[in-house]
Amino acid sequence: AELAHKNNTKLIVDNTFSPMILTPARMGADIVVHSLTKFVNGTSDCVAGVICSSKEFIGQVTDINSGACMLLGPVLDSMRAGSILKNLHSLHIRMRQHSQNALYMAEQLHQLGLNIHYPGLPIHPQHDRIKSMMNDSYGFGGMMVLDVGSQEKASEVMALMQDAGVGYLAVSLGYFKTLFSSPSSSTSSEIPEDKQKEMGLASGMIRLSVGLDDNIKDSFEKMKGCLSKAGLV
Repeated sequence: AELAHKNNTKLIVDNTFSPMILTPARMGADIVVHSLTKFVNGTSDCVAGVICSSKEFIGQVTDINSGACMLLGPVLDSMRAGSILKNLHSLHIRMRQHSQNALYMAEQLHQLGLNIHYPGLPIHPQHDRIKSMMNDSYGFGGMMVLDVGSQEKASEVMALMQDAGVGYLAVSLGYFKTLFSSPSSSTSSEIPEDKQKEMGLASGMIRLSVGLDDNIKDSFEKMKGCLSKAGLV
């Protein structure tokens, strides 16, 4: 934020993965965007987004003559907007549960000796950084990555988890059920292989959006069974 403002530039932050947990506007962000499709709505039944900023900026993008949102047409219909607004009222409760479940999963997977990336674990290189930035009580979020070593093994594990009822193989996130996908062959497949390696995106990575399971211990045991069948534990 300091660097952007020193150069008379607006800072835009996408906070889709961490609503409630982080508040970019309080840390200097000029514009905050969310994919409402994900955690904010939480039920995977809409495609929507939101731009949050000052009244002046929002006035510019919605100006009837020159505003991008008026000219290009990304305006949500009132029925869908109302539906998302209703779900927004439970966001704080849902984010706590997502975070609580994800932390349990991450701790258990780490204890099994697996390669897990989750900012709630003290071993994560940015653990102290997110602790210094986050709002209290909402946890570290519902997103984590499990690296199983290869694309073939990732595909095997995900198929086993779907069959066992751990969740669904899907590229979305923020749903009340656990979702998992392999970014290198799905959401980031358009990135050249050498660039993926450069940015640390290994082919064996499984992205997990941990759901709102009431009995997360049971869900973990199902997942552990899948990992065992795949020869990883």
